[in-house]
Amino acid sequence: MNQAKWLAAIIVSLSLSLVVISAAGWNFPAAAMNNPQSGASRISAPGAVETANSASARDSDWKRLGVVLDLGSRGSYDDKSIESPLILELGDGSYVMFYRGQTYADKVGRVMRATSTDGITWTKTGVVMTPSESYEGDKIDPMTVMFDQGIYKMWYGADANGGCACYATSADGINWTRSQDNPVLRKTHSSWDNEGAGGQNTVIKSGDMYYMYYKGYGKTAPGWTFYGLAESSDGVNWCKQGKVITPDPSLGETTFFKNLYAFKVGDYYCILHTMADYLSLFLCTSQDGKTWTKDGLLFSRGLAPGGYDIKWATSPCIIVEANTIRMWYEGGDSGGRVRTLYAEIDKGDLLNDIK
Repeated sequence: MNQAKWLAAIIVSLSLSLVVISAAGWNFPAAAMNNPQSGASRISAPGAVETANSASARDSDWKRLGVVLDLGSRGSYDDKSIESPLILELGDGSYVMFYRGQTYADKVGRVMRATSTDGITWTKTGVVMTPSESYEGDKIDPMTVMFDQGIYKMWYGADANGGCACYATSADGINWTRSQDNPVLRKTHSSWDNEGAGGQNTVIKSGDMYYMYYKGYGKTAPGWTFYGLAESSDGVNWCKQGKVITPDPSLGETTFFKNLYAFKVGDYYCILHTMADYLSLFLCTSQDGKTWTKDGLLFSRGLAPGGYDIKWATSPCIIVEANTIRMWYEGGDSGGRVRTLYAEIDKGDLLNDIK
């Protein structure tokens, strides 16, 4: 074969290879769509949506402001990380944030507090609770705070016993009294949550009842992580109702669900959650709080200004206003440092996604 023919053959071969590669890339999203037999789901497999260039239309609906609460100076109680932001809007229109601060000095996770007049610019006020009980281990996380019946009520996650839910009250949001019944939710032996229950949780009050959505996991049956529901008339004594959201590997879901946050918007109950291998926010919705639909990826990591959530976007907290849904969340940067970030979306845009 002369040189000209040899070069022509090489060019044809490379062209055919590029066609094959491109075709495979075009076909991948279609191949990763839901199993049509799963009538309660309408998501794409996480593998199809959690790629570097997979920003969705939903992502473009969000206005992202980036960091609103930064790490403290070296030696402060939150110089290592600021995690699990929990925001409460007060009656005068101001805001208070509770979060887990962690320091390089002792690695202890404490509940800390900050205040704001607009939810964007924050003033730190220091530590309000330090783990001290055997059931708490060395890390406690604020999961839900509400001002209810004239007092502040906090449900928080503790690190011991594989994770458990605890309860405390306060007259001023600064000085807290732990419940004598702690932990108020814990693992159940010989059940699906026999290794831990409630370390991650959200409490919603509807009428006179409290509803806790919580993460539970176990060694058997089949040893995955699930989200369960518990009900209570007083916020202290809880009756477990079983699993409400389970991972489905056939959809590409990891079998290890991580943190979650539950809230209501319009007539819908919503849960935003993350999975071990997909540290972006996925949406589940329900009209009764018990039967859930998986709506897929809602908010991708790696899109905040400055790359402050390039590693993960997790642990959200939502406040629903008249026309806007406001979200504070935990962002992890390339070095694994954790801060509180902020984003918001038009309420109508989110409701359109659900419907």
